[in-house]
Amino acid sequence: MYNKRKIRSKTGLEYATRVLAKKDYSEKELRKKIEEHFGVDEAEEAISKLKGYGYLDDNRYREMYIASRIRSGYGTYRITNDLYEKGLDDSLEDLDEICEKSHIDRHQILKDDVLRFMERKRIDDAYELKQKCLAYFYRRGHSIDNVTRIIDEELNK
Repeated sequence: MYNKRKIRSKTGLEYATRVLAKKDYSEKELRKKIEEHFGVDEAEEAISKLKGYGYLDDNRYREMYIASRIRSGYGTYRITNDLYEKGLDDSLEDLDEICEKSHIDRHQILKDDVLRFMERKRIDDAYELKQKCLAYFYRRGHSIDNVTRIIDEELNK
């Protein structure tokens, strides 16, 4: 085991509670952090206790993460990829339910972001502006169809 820095905690459970006090983690991420310093057995024990206490809940973390990423302007493709990397359920079948529960209008957020992007760029050529806008929002995980629809609405005004 390679220790990057000295850990003050004596057990994996103590370390995990310190880490969770600062930031929420998925089970996979927290397991990796504990194993890095204390080993597999200690990680398993700490994870099972934290789940029992209700401190570690992947479903709650997943909902909060999705809501946060949508508010930050990321699209469904990017969010799905991030969830997969975190070891969480990456299907977004309940996306509308999560948005409604968090009072988020993701279509309005996308529209506002596209308008802000178009105002900021100050490009006279409509084709060039559209291409830059599409590329930017595609990299952020949005559907090209949704972004194209919004751009066309704005350029045709």
